Amino acid sequence: MKITRIVAVAALVAALAGCGKDEEPKVASAGGTPTIAPTSDVVGAYVEAVRVYVTCLRAEGLKVTDPDAKGRFTFEGDLRKLKADPKFRAGQQKCGGLLPPVPEELQERPVMTAEEIENARKYAKCMRDNGVPEFPDPGPDGYYPENGPYSGSGSDADLRAQVICSPIINGGVRIDPSKAQG
Repeated sequence: MKITRIVAVAALVAALAGCGKDEEPKVASAGGTPTIAPTSDVVGAYVEAVRVYVTCLRAEGLKVTDPDAKGRFTFEGDLRKLKADPKFRAGQQKCGGLLPPVPEELQERPVMTAEEIENARKYAKCMRDNGVPEFPDPGPDGYYPENGPYSGSGSDADLRAQVICSPIINGGVRIDPSKAQG
């Protein structure tokens, strides 16, 4: 099913690119100016899925920019007020399943220092030692895997471990996750 969808999206992107010799390939937009097509089929499929997501959000009455060639878009207006708007929450709930995870090719992660990578390893061990046995080790780049058994459950054990372990990666400052914004 997934391969069929990617092939269908790739065919759609190719069809929308046009046949002109001097034109650069284009990706269909969600109502604005077309953008340059991404270079990989995975990225193209992602951008097309984001375009569908944006179209859904607009159908729910939300103001959203067209996705760029990397699938990036923004909500228009004050995000704090928007998050409190029931229309925003309803749109997110209705359309949320349309937004796929960002492909690895598009993830813009800053390179971590050796010290940051070591702190990430210490944090993972601390979390496991303090009641979250499924907390993963970071990869060689210092980033934790996106898909795995740990999903940040918000359980009492998870929150307690975060409070205990947060100084490891927050420069010695203890963070109370129950007061985190987001």
